[in-house]
Amino acid sequence: MRPDATTYLPSPNFTCVAPQCKFIAGLRPYRKGSYRLEHESIGNKFVVHNYGHGGAGISMSWGCADAVRQIVRAYSAPEQHKRIAVLGAGVMGLTAATLLAGEYNVSIYAELISCTTSEVAGGQWAPSVVCYDETDAAAKQRFETILRTAFRMHEQRIGQGFGVSRRINYTKRKSETFKKVPLDVIPAPDEFTHLPFARLRSHGYGYHTLLVEPPIFLKRLRDDLQAQNIRPQQQVFRTVDDILHLPEEIIINCTGLGSKIVFNDQDLLPKKGQLVLLPSQPALQWLYSTGSTYVFPREDHVVVGGTYEETFHDDQPEPGRCEDIRRMAEDVFAGRALAAKFRNAPWLMRNK
Repeated sequence: MRPDATTYLPSPNFTCVAPQCKFIAGLRPYRKGSYRLEHESIGNKFVVHNYGHGGAGISMSWGCADAVRQIVRAYSAPEQHKRIAVLGAGVMGLTAATLLAGEYNVSIYAELISCTTSEVAGGQWAPSVVCYDETDAAAKQRFETILRTAFRMHEQRIGQGFGVSRRINYTKRKSETFKKVPLDVIPAPDEFTHLPFARLRSHGYGYHTLLVEPPIFLKRLRDDLQAQNIRPQQQVFRTVDDILHLPEEIIINCTGLGSKIVFNDQDLLPKKGQLVLLPSQPALQWLYSTGSTYVFPREDHVVVGGTYEETFHDDQPEPGRCEDIRRMAEDVFAGRALAAKFRNAPWLMRNK
């Protein structure tokens, strides 16, 4: 165990004044039972499904993209020159298209070309809000293989303009999310008798993980694809018949929550997440998460979260709820006790 810190890391400034401070919200594509990564034949199309990753899309992206590529290769070798349609221009679609484009003729179709759910993400590498059957040894092995591949491929892009950097995530207690990760990917955390913040006088842990900044990462993926003359085409899909009319024989379905409509997947559930974006504070080079709040300093903003809401009316941010999020984080770093109204709030993100 590491002793009390003698020098402290800088704490955030939680002042929130518009327009520098923003509130945002998005709907995570959570799937009961497990994310979906499998293939099927529909009419004359070979369809590979890749969706339902909840809040772990960016974290799992490269690993799932590699699994998709392996499925496609087993079905049709590149020299057969079959064309591929990727549905969806979020992180799952863009990474799958990136890996496939080196070997196949790829097109991307999407209802949203930008402003996707992937943009509304904190960016810490951690498989949060994603489900798989932990009692199934094969499912567990596949999940861990995806995590290993995804982490290594993100890690290889450090310093290459993808917005990936190494960070320590400080927590007050051991993370259930990181327990899912093999120790050869995220090793056992450092343990502290006192977390290295002046007013956070708490025992805690430090996990060595990555920060993947969505605005930089997603833009780089789009730019690299555009350099190969692959530009997403805007198209709305409402039924399977819409997909059967596409000219491509191989379909990679990365539509996320759209699969509930198009493929009638009733296991998909939207989980609303709201975030506060504070002005950038370059001196902050760490991540923090605990049972009530998380703070992820990035190049563009300091991201403060967050919520996990199952009952809601839309994907718009609610100023009152976002102010609650900001206040909780401010109280944590000031060493104040969590206000009573927050202690059992059903909308709290319990494990990030």
